[in-house]
Amino acid sequence: MSDDRLPDPPPGWLALQEKARTAKDAKELSAIIDEMNALLSTYEKAAGDGHLPDGLPSGIQDHKPASKRRPK
Repeated sequence: MSDDRLPDPPPGWLALQEKARTAKDAKELSAIIDEMNALLSTYEKAAGDGHLPDGLPSGIQDHKPASKRRPK
């Protein structure tokens, strides 16, 4: 990606956002937030490793901080 667009959210992210919006109590919301954190952790680790699991957009690699990018 050469433009400033952010990559698409990880698969399942939008569904988790909707579940969080409709959570009926704090316990349910907490469980959903745990799922969201796990999803983001997997997504960020995959981007950092350069080994994206199937279904994760490869454009995320272009959004590493400049200090973490490999020279071309």
